[in-house]
Amino acid sequence: MPLTDLSFLFDDNPNPMWIFEISSLRIVKVNKAAVYKYGYNEEEFLAMTTLELRPAPEIEVFDNYRIKGKDINNIDYSGVWKHQNNLGEYIYVEINGHDIEYEEMDCRIVVATDASERFKYQAEAMMREQELIGTKSSLEALINNTDDQIWSVDREGRYVYMNRAYRKSITLFTGMEPKEGDFSNKHEGFGKEVIKRWNQYYQRALDGEIYTIINESVDPTTNQVMSFEISFNPIYRSDGVITGVGCFARDITERLTSEKAIIDQNERLRNIASLTSHELRRPVASLIGLINIMDRQNFFNPDNKEIIEHLLTVGNEIDEVIRLIVDKTITYNLSNRYM
Repeated sequence: MPLTDLSFLFDDNPNPMWIFEISSLRIVKVNKAAVYKYGYNEEEFLAMTTLELRPAPEIEVFDNYRIKGKDINNIDYSGVWKHQNNLGEYIYVEINGHDIEYEEMDCRIVVATDASERFKYQAEAMMREQELIGTKSSLEALINNTDDQIWSVDREGRYVYMNRAYRKSITLFTGMEPKEGDFSNKHEGFGKEVIKRWNQYYQRALDGEIYTIINESVDPTTNQVMSFEISFNPIYRSDGVITGVGCFARDITERLTSEKAIIDQNERLRNIASLTSHELRRPVASLIGLINIMDRQNFFNPDNKEIIEHLLTVGNEIDEVIRLIVDKTITYNLSNRYM
């Protein structure tokens, strides 16, 4: 295809264009847009080959592109390439070209459409995607390394997501491992009453309620009653429609045991305080009263004999109360030690 008139299609084209000889890759003509975009004047351009528009690593890529049979001849679109301007800055351009005959030479005319912004957007999008993948992986690792059980179901009660702790717990209590897509409300390991109760729990959340319950289960390996604090949270779509339920369960067995121990401890301490303040106060008051009425001027006063007998009785009462307090204190310490 001979080139006859470039004034409209070439010189004044808003996109950078040049013509190069196919055999030598020498640039033989360039338009104004290329001069402006790349920063070389026309004389500098005409002293260059197309390889010199590329950073060093891209030259090898271009050579491999040709060696692998992807010859530049007769290719209308050759993709996005990295070029370099006169200041050493990278330019991403989308190359379209076609073979022509120019000044009796086999040449190729090239249109280089600026793709820098698009490439930058794609690179940023790819980076954001990688960041999201990394964040998702980190979040997944965090969720699966907690002992708290996390799972979600859709409006039909199918499992949408479950972490490792939930799978392990359900497998322990039912003997069957749950899988995404299974109906949680039709799990063969649950009894009818349990399924009915959980359907009611899910429905409350599907109706928009956020709430927490305490659920008890018997560990089949230890026969220990285990308590779980479970929260139910509606999952909303962007338009406000509830699409499912997110659930979080935490084992609070140890916490409840500790709370009960504290309550029992406080009750024992109240009993000890009551004994101290009431049971001990009466005989001590009697003791003080008897001492006050003794004849301390004449110790051999016959009346002192009766007072001394009363003092012995009161002393025995005080001793009995002290024994009782000591016994309760020892009982508390022993029970607290083996909790």
